[in-house]
Amino acid sequence: MPPLTEGATASAVATTAPPGDAVYGQLERLARGDQSALAELFVEHGDLVYRTALRLTQSRPDAEDVAQEVFLRLAGAVAGFTGPAASFPGWIRRIAVRQALMHLRSGRRRREVSVEGVLGLLAPVEPHIDRMAIDVAVARLSDDQRTVFLLREVEGYAHAEIADLLGISVASSEVRLHRARRALRELLRGSR
Repeated sequence: MPPLTEGATASAVATTAPPGDAVYGQLERLARGDQSALAELFVEHGDLVYRTALRLTQSRPDAEDVAQEVFLRLAGAVAGFTGPAASFPGWIRRIAVRQALMHLRSGRRRREVSVEGVLGLLAPVEPHIDRMAIDVAVARLSDDQRTVFLLREVEGYAHAEIADLLGISVASSEVRLHRARRALRELLRGSR
């Protein structure tokens, strides 16, 4: 299983860790193979990773798979984290996004879409549009449109970041978002 980031060593974590910093302490311990550090990081950041994966995969089982992969690979990836401790949640969230995208591309995903996962996509929801209509509308978007829509509108990524994550141009990201919004409006208009 390849690490999520490449080109850094486990010793890089130890040399960049500010003394007394809890996150860096956990990462140092994890780099040394301490599984209790992994458990601590999971308790603190597991929900963030799972929710990020759930928004992108729209499937609880797939989101669980993605979260598991992120934390299984975390020991090999911790050397890639060199920012301040406060930026660790954003860093691990970005890893979760990349892992979710890899999972979506792998074809191992399930085509289940949960109503709960879709509710937060279009806020505020008009009272006459029921939850099932939103669920169906988002599920009917193409994979490309749904991914860009979720990354931009739910995860808050800029088009440049989305382009980098997906390996597309910024213009393609913008076009996919525009088409996703238009398709959702049309699909929801027909559900009234």
